[in-house]
Amino acid sequence: MDQVTLLWTLGSTVLAGLTLFIQKVVAEEGRSSAFNGFLMYGASGAFALVLLLVQHDMPAQWPLVVFFGLMGGAVHGLGNFIRIESLKYIDSVLFFPLNKILGPLLVVIGGVALFADPLTMMQYIGIGLSLTVPLLLVSSVEHQRQKNLPLGLKLLLVSTILTACSLLLIKQGLLYGSAVLLMLCASQLAGTIASAGILLKQHGAGFSMIAHADRRDVSLGLLSAFFGLFSAYALFEALSTGLVSLVYVIQAHYILIPIILSVWWYHDHINLRKFAAVMVSFLAITLLYTG
Repeated sequence: MDQVTLLWTLGSTVLAGLTLFIQKVVAEEGRSSAFNGFLMYGASGAFALVLLLVQHDMPAQWPLVVFFGLMGGAVHGLGNFIRIESLKYIDSVLFFPLNKILGPLLVVIGGVALFADPLTMMQYIGIGLSLTVPLLLVSSVEHQRQKNLPLGLKLLLVSTILTACSLLLIKQGLLYGSAVLLMLCASQLAGTIASAGILLKQHGAGFSMIAHADRRDVSLGLLSAFFGLFSAYALFEALSTGLVSLVYVIQAHYILIPIILSVWWYHDHINLRKFAAVMVSFLAITLLYTG
């Protein structure tokens, strides 16, 4: 991985962590996941469209880029909604480590199978080590502490699979041309439509779709849009030049930010088992990256 790709990846990591903490706030306050996603994707997509019109970043195979961007954005939009729903039932110190391990694992498998990403023996050891993390995190004690552990874990699994699939779709689309802004516009548009569809189902058509939202919902949605836009742009820039397996396992470090902020702000529970799980997960990522 070259230095520029690494910098884009690290930038996306920090911004993704801040985005997910905002989603944690939405979940803690019991606010609408769909409305937050609608504003996040809609506002960031509109800004990306303005930049695209200014730069005219259109490759020859732009229809394929748009297709995979729309597919990736729609899948990510659904996964984003389910992720916030999951955070309503389980702590972030449980959700994010599991999500961070399962997501990169799926992307590594997809990267090898679909894009022939070259991995070394040490990196395969890192994959095996990552499988021990759920055993450290999930215990019988969690049934008493979490609001609904079985449901939260099911939602977590679905959200993680959708997010991983979204990333692989985006990577496939970027193979048809280095059109990051075009990909960003297409994916954000699809995410907006997916969130609007969920709002429509929950609240009906017309003004009732957004009538339930207050100023706090809007401010949290715009914060999500700000961090989410630049996180996605940096991630797409990294994916356009780097291996999807390496880029995503490094970006998975984003969990440090929402976990630390959640423990400090919401007093989420943390113990030695969870702390050990985080340490083991970082060791696994190190092996995947440097092996």
